[in-house]
Amino acid sequence: MRKLAGYILILAVFAGIVSCGKETDTPDEPLLTEYFNLAPGRQINYQLDSIVKAPFQDTSFIVRSYEARDVVDAEITDNLGRKSWRVFRSLRPLGSTSESAWQESDTYMITPTLSVVEVIENNLRFQKLIAPIRDGKEWKGNSHINAVPGEELAYLYNWTYRYQDIDATHTSFDQVIPNTITVQQQDDELNSAGLGPLDPSQNGYRVYSKEIYAKSIGLVYKELIYWDFQSPATTGNEYPNGLKEGGGIRMQVLSWK
Repeated sequence: MRKLAGYILILAVFAGIVSCGKETDTPDEPLLTEYFNLAPGRQINYQLDSIVKAPFQDTSFIVRSYEARDVVDAEITDNLGRKSWRVFRSLRPLGSTSESAWQESDTYMITPTLSVVEVIENNLRFQKLIAPIRDGKEWKGNSHINAVPGEELAYLYNWTYRYQDIDATHTSFDQVIPNTITVQQQDDELNSAGLGPLDPSQNGYRVYSKEIYAKSIGLVYKELIYWDFQSPATTGNEYPNGLKEGGGIRMQVLSWK
């Protein structure tokens, strides 16, 4: 009887462990690599709208539009010995169909791991995605960037990335793209109205950044705008209308293969 009682006790304890395990199970999280398509020759085309300072203007921006083509070149190794992918970007006038019109623009690198996807652009390392992908999850995506307040990269300082709209549908022009995730990277402003100050007699700023990724495609939308406005009261006679510095970019996917 004692042996039987001991056996029953062991079964009860085992059943309790299994039961507890089932209660704490969570659904499988998607892999970060599912939101990219990294292989030699893979290509994504975008409409790229570049927001830049208007020539000889202290407070005005203009928009210059291009078609951008991002092509995965080859698998390489980053300086930490991790598997990475080199991507070439070329630009041509928006609406052009001439292959000879493409001009090399820049090169960037994507490093996908199970826990993070890093992208190095212009020698700046961004943590674009992290695991697990869950609505509301936050992380400091610019933590590897020396963004010091008051210096050139100050607008990148202390961003808190956040997942939202998991598995949502995104529309780009006439294309409906399923299974996307949005990364809201920054949304901060003072005395702001669009690309300028609400009240030109007061200082103001705007920093806004968002990216959307789609399964098996990659980045399908990007929006970044940053500006800092110093009012005439701050700039004095040197800039009688004030001074606005900054810029931005908007990318919307056109096609992929």
